[in-house]
Amino acid sequence: MGFLEKLGKATEKAGEKVAKAASGVADKSKILAEKTKLKSQVNSENSRINKTYAELGKKYFEISGENPAPEYQEFIVSIKDSMRHVAELQQQIAALDTDTTCPSCGATLKKDQQFCQACGARQENYVEVPAGDVEVINNCADQQTDSNGFDQKN
Repeated sequence: MGFLEKLGKATEKAGEKVAKAASGVADKSKILAEKTKLKSQVNSENSRINKTYAELGKKYFEISGENPAPEYQEFIVSIKDSMRHVAELQQQIAALDTDTTCPSCGATLKKDQQFCQACGARQENYVEVPAGDVEVINNCADQQTDSNGFDQKN
């Protein structure tokens, strides 16, 4: 057997090994893809279960919130405490908000406006700000103001 024949057989064997390895990689890729697909389906089902649990708990709260079974009392109290806290926080947010909406036309206006600039409707939620509660802030460091907050010429 000559050198070229031996080289040909070695090349053939190497080709077979590469083909087997490629086939193995392809099989592993198919398995990995299938596992990923199945895991995604498991996650979707778990999300659906958790959503259903939440809906079930909310429904129980709505039905039995005033008279829950003793083993659920702690959860009901916790939810009610959180609901009160959320309401307080929302009131604080509303108090900090400087804008409001006109109930007549829906235009955005400041809380201290007595009348809507768009439709002229009187604002029921008008908030009068006492003059003593307003602080004048001056952005210019070299600018001076008198006791009334007016600029003074230097």
